[in-house]
Amino acid sequence: MDLSRPTLHTTGVVGPGDRSIVAVFTLHPSGTSYGTAYTDIGRLTRSLNVPGASRPAGTWIGTWGSGVRVRTQTTTDSGTLTMLPAGVEVLVGCQKRGQQVSQPPYVNDWWAQLLQYGDYMTNIYLSVPENQAAWGTDLLNERGDRRAARRHPQGRR
Repeated sequence: MDLSRPTLHTTGVVGPGDRSIVAVFTLHPSGTSYGTAYTDIGRLTRSLNVPGASRPAGTWIGTWGSGVRVRTQTTTDSGTLTMLPAGVEVLVGCQKRGQQVSQPPYVNDWWAQLLQYGDYMTNIYLSVPENQAAWGTDLLNERGDRRAARRHPQGRR
């Protein structure tokens, strides 16, 4: 084990009134992208069955593209909170219609609210796991209602 390489870690107190600390460390091969390492540690942490802990609401969905902007509103004119590294997974709580965005060949006016930030990213950069054609299955709309799956107009990437 080469401890001179950068590592990602996460720690936290879990369970109501629990003082236990869960620490997860990862060492990835040299050249692993930050997005891949971040997603791997998130998946590992989420897989832990911790007594008394509760799972967050929302759905984890992968992203594609580098530098995807997380915006304060559902428009490209609104402020940028952060930019996502390539390939991270995001926790989507709901989606909302907003400004239509085009990233040829994709066009979409749906925006996903990311629970980690409370702000939005365009749905264009969401990847459905396993390249399934269903677009948005089990996501909630802005009223909190489950909506029927829509087919992505261009298929999946």
